[in-house]
Amino acid sequence: MRSKKKLLLAILGLSIATSCSLFAVDHKEGGYAQNDGNGNDTTVYNFLKHFNYEQYYWTVKSHWTTNNNNRIDAMNFAIFSGHGNQWLISPTDGNVDLSTAGSSSHGGYGDTNLNFVAFHSCLTIPSPIEVGNNWDTNWIKTGGIFDGLHQAVGYRTTSYFSTDQDITDFFGARIAAGYTVWQSWFDAINARGLSSEKGSAVMHPTTVNDTYANFVADPPVNHQDLSIWYQN
Repeated sequence: MRSKKKLLLAILGLSIATSCSLFAVDHKEGGYAQNDGNGNDTTVYNFLKHFNYEQYYWTVKSHWTTNNNNRIDAMNFAIFSGHGNQWLISPTDGNVDLSTAGSSSHGGYGDTNLNFVAFHSCLTIPSPIEVGNNWDTNWIKTGGIFDGLHQAVGYRTTSYFSTDQDITDFFGARIAAGYTVWQSWFDAINARGLSSEKGSAVMHPTTVNDTYANFVADPPVNHQDLSIWYQN
């Protein structure tokens, strides 16, 4: 069995984004919004508008499970907006447990195409502050989503509707400009979020410096190596 790397790393404030040209970096982008009347479609669109995006859906469970090869895993970058909890998101038709979402014949994320996924949802990526040394368990167990996925970014805390559309707008601009993925997420929260909103990011250790324009080879399917960065 491969060794498991548990790098418990806290990140402080990062730099503010500069202006960038529209579509400066553009591959395949998909946006997936819970239809609960809370503006999740705009939250998703404020990221997508920085790209010549391919998919934009009111999302359902199958996009993340039994049909992921044709939806999120057909993209290079996917973003979700809606309710969530630890290792869980809530599409329009119910909940998706990310610790078992890769258990269908479509597998997890990244075995087809997906490199990066952003979860604009409460609590979805818990850190060691919330769950101790078990922060990685549900990401890499059998049926978890890391099957070649480079990075997943989200929140270890509650997120708020009052800031979500500004955060994803800032995040999209920074990604399109070619900045590192997880640091761009933290930049956006620092710049546009509430002081109580804290980001987190899990990734294969080799992908720590990935940008949307320049990223390493896909991690192996079913690896046991993850790192986590989180805001204090």
